[in-house]
Amino acid sequence: MLYTGKSWSEGGRCIVANPEGFPSEREPGRIAENRRKVKHMMDNFSHISGHKQQISALLGMLERGTVPHGLVLAGAEHSGKFKIARALAAGLLGVPNDELSRHPDFIAMAPIVRDSGSRAYDLDDIRDALNLLGQSAIHGQTVAIFDDANILSVAAQNALLKTLEEPAGKTVVILVVHELAAMLPTVLSRIVTIPFAPNLDRAVSPECREDVKNLTSSSLVDRLKVAQSLGKREILDIDELLGALVAELERSERATSKALNAVLKTRERIAANGNSTIAFEQLALQLGKYE
Repeated sequence: MLYTGKSWSEGGRCIVANPEGFPSEREPGRIAENRRKVKHMMDNFSHISGHKQQISALLGMLERGTVPHGLVLAGAEHSGKFKIARALAAGLLGVPNDELSRHPDFIAMAPIVRDSGSRAYDLDDIRDALNLLGQSAIHGQTVAIFDDANILSVAAQNALLKTLEEPAGKTVVILVVHELAAMLPTVLSRIVTIPFAPNLDRAVSPECREDVKNLTSSSLVDRLKVAQSLGKREILDIDELLGALVAELERSERATSKALNAVLKTRERIAANGNSTIAFEQLALQLGKYE
């Protein structure tokens, strides 16, 4: 199902939305524009509880003008990722949350429910969305959210990959993902991943708890031993581990932006070259710096 601020398309029907209320004139200068967007985003985030470090990281990107053209918000279901994705999109477009859906440069994608009850993305909708992303934005920037992006088929992810590799103009694609392992490594290597912590009481295995404890409370030598052990382990839920690590850093009030970025870089390094041992060793070294 494809929705944009320009139109809503479902079952062959197309309803054109009224784009009034979005003036084309902007404040002069990139700094002034970024500050205006940060103010909007702070207002948009004000109703969201928790996830302070993730929100801080996103605000920092926006203020510095370094928001990447592709972002993955990854973590357990019902962890607030979609709300933050919408708040981020509204901030990037410089509008309040309640005006996002009718902004002409906003695209929202979600899977459809089939007769069998299963959920899937329609490939034609994907192509339509990517075509819109390739067009010039009406007000300077286009933002797209793909909810439940882990449901995207391999063909759909490959279609999305070209847009991520060669973004047209100012575009930002936000993928909301519950199962990061379902995403193609080539897709993950071209976007920045923001992990969201799972519920430690329900979602994390005892073995993962022990790994997180050793990575955050041991000496450097012990942390490196744990990193090497993780790299050699045949079965390892990397997303569970990194999400639980973020949760532990937040709980112990050690979730500085540098520590959070170190965790994010670990997932990127593994997706880029597949050598998890080196990635975990670098993480062990970096976590020691931020204690």
